[in-house]
Amino acid sequence: MKKIFKFLLLFSIICFSVYSKDLKKEITISAAASLKEVMNELILKFQEENEDIQINLNLGGSGALKNQIIGGAPVDIVFFASQSDLDDLNSKGLVENNFHKNILKNRMVIAGQKEITSLEEILNHKIAIGTPETVPAGKYAKEILINEKLWDKIQNNLIFSKDVRSAMQYVELSEVDFAFIYKTDAKLLKNSKISYVIPENLHKPIIYSYGIIKDKASDETIKFYEFLSSQEAQKYYEKYNFEMAEK
Repeated sequence: MKKIFKFLLLFSIICFSVYSKDLKKEITISAAASLKEVMNELILKFQEENEDIQINLNLGGSGALKNQIIGGAPVDIVFFASQSDLDDLNSKGLVENNFHKNILKNRMVIAGQKEITSLEEILNHKIAIGTPETVPAGKYAKEILINEKLWDKIQNNLIFSKDVRSAMQYVELSEVDFAFIYKTDAKLLKNSKISYVIPENLHKPIIYSYGIIKDKASDETIKFYEFLSSQEAQKYYEKYNFEMAEK
């Protein structure tokens, strides 16, 4: 009888654990690759205080993530390194009304092994940038080079990457001489450094935007959405050198 009781008790505990796991509300957020470290910390903090909610993180270039959502990917929240990508989703009716906002600012820099004093110095060197059509950092890099009248001169030396972190890896592994990355990414550099801080007047402001996808505004999703713009979350953004867009 005792053995049967122990077996039933153990079986009940296992069933309860499985049942409790099934009760968890899962939320999927697709976020720009440049948000990787800060998002991991924010998710950990949120889940410590909301054990009944499981956050799944999908990272990539903002343009590629946008195309996934247009294609029907099961996503609840998006967090882009580009205001225009969120605006594009919104214009297609894919973002919930009143649940989207601009939140962060960033800056562009060039990473490399040595410091330079002007963009002309990267000519005749291998340079990594994100693919402009799908990677906001690549789009900003192209805009910068066009404004400096260097885009046509530099074409044969460009290496295109799937996202800004991949561009950073190219320069970290010395596969290229320079890479266009965000200032926040520079915090992760180990084998290279900031070679040049790009003047902000050479490109449009780098604004990060986020929002809830259409028909995904559950209580849990709204709770996480609001947490991402809370005073508590702001401390994490600033830890990784992001600036708040509203300041």
